[in-house]
Amino acid sequence: MNLLTLETRSLTLHRYPSTLDQNLQAWDAADEYLLRELTKEQLTGLSGPILILNDSFGALACGLADYQPVAISDSFLSQEATRRNWQTNELDEQHLHLQDVLAPLPTAPALVIIKVPKTLAMLEYQLMRLRDVVTAETRIIAAGKAKEIHTSTLALFEQILGETKTSLAWKKARLINCTFSKPELAAASQTLSWKLEGTEWTIHNHANVFSRTGLDIGARFF
Repeated sequence: MNLLTLETRSLTLHRYPSTLDQNLQAWDAADEYLLRELTKEQLTGLSGPILILNDSFGALACGLADYQPVAISDSFLSQEATRRNWQTNELDEQHLHLQDVLAPLPTAPALVIIKVPKTLAMLEYQLMRLRDVVTAETRIIAAGKAKEIHTSTLALFEQILGETKTSLAWKKARLINCTFSKPELAAASQTLSWKLEGTEWTIHNHANVFSRTGLDIGARFF
């Protein structure tokens, strides 16, 4: 089943790399919930760019192609899947904007859409970067599997960006709505330590090369 039917269009979407398992789709309930929530009326007349973070196979970018979103990912496979699905659906390639996570983010976005990553470290890094470019007028909406959105997930949004609320679950997915208020951040320790899982090693950092919340930016690549 490769057809995703939306209010405004139907999309043919494939995973990349391809798979013979017909039960594996190129989108999930969180993608559907986000696209269902973001109606055409809400998106018309936005005064700034739309940013999409962690779009696995391009379902969100393709679904919002009319609004020329900027899709931000640290995965080559995700970007390649987005390119291929964009071409499959004969979308205007001039409207496809792909960006890696290290590139500067567009300032003052009107809308930020986040697929909640599996690791809190990645989420923390992304929220810290967004903190520098979003405004009080930016709509920030995230989504993920309901079972993977924990109190700690919501706490990061609250601590870094501002007031955070969750929706009711739909198809086992949940939305997170956040209003940016730039809350004051607690100072990070200059010395950080953590256990390396499955070993007897403890990693220590003594240099001031971490974000203000203590995130090792390089950790997302391991």
